[in-house]
Amino acid sequence: MKKPTRRRPSGNVIPMTPNKGHDEHQEKPPGTVLVDRVYDRGLGRFEDEPDEMEDNFYLDQEEDAAAAADGDRPDAVTAIVAATFEAATTPEQRRRLRHNQSMCAIIHVPSPAWVLPVSVYFRSEFGERWQQHTRHVALPNEKNFSTSSAAVSLALSAGQSVAGIAADVGLLPRSLIGAADVTIRLPSPNAAILRIAIGRFAKRAPAEIGDTVTAGLDLPDLVAAFRPGAGPARIVQRLAAAAAALQVYAELREAPPCSS
Repeated sequence: MKKPTRRRPSGNVIPMTPNKGHDEHQEKPPGTVLVDRVYDRGLGRFEDEPDEMEDNFYLDQEEDAAAAADGDRPDAVTAIVAATFEAATTPEQRRRLRHNQSMCAIIHVPSPAWVLPVSVYFRSEFGERWQQHTRHVALPNEKNFSTSSAAVSLALSAGQSVAGIAADVGLLPRSLIGAADVTIRLPSPNAAILRIAIGRFAKRAPAEIGDTVTAGLDLPDLVAAFRPGAGPARIVQRLAAAAAALQVYAELREAPPCSS
């Protein structure tokens, strides 16, 4: 964790013990750190600043820029979901989702782990006017299913927009399936999608990434590789390592037990 920067002193900061053969008043780059004292050229002497110097240091320009950029950096889930959603839709479709009234949409996600993140993204991107129906697993009884179907019908007939989000579209209310104006199928992120997501998260896209790198990875597996401070190459390495480790684990689970 970076420590806070201290107030820069007036004048130039120079080492307390100058190099042999150099004038101790030689001009030094601004921002040079002393252990406990700085030379103030305005006063013509070294000044003690123990209270301000203790446990502080200057950030270099690159670190300052990175810290400033953090405010514009999306979190890992948003970076991945947004890149995937954009790859599955056209600008015209996204415009309709933002502005059309009484619209019914189905968002078919790759796995149940995507349902909630896509729901959060969809609401933040397209507004609160959408009535959402999200399904992770089958409903316990037909009564609840019928109630949801009636809610969809009433919302659409009243001019409200409705969206259904599920990995299994058959779990969505019947009236929502029948009334859908558009069905958006989100793919499992491929190399091109992840390159965009990594570029947004790390502020630099990886030079290259193969489709096989992320084979078998679900959304939580992908998110775990996106870590603060990690460059694009390191993220790709983590993705590849996760895919390899999970593949080995799957093979071990499927292997027949050894006979004694």
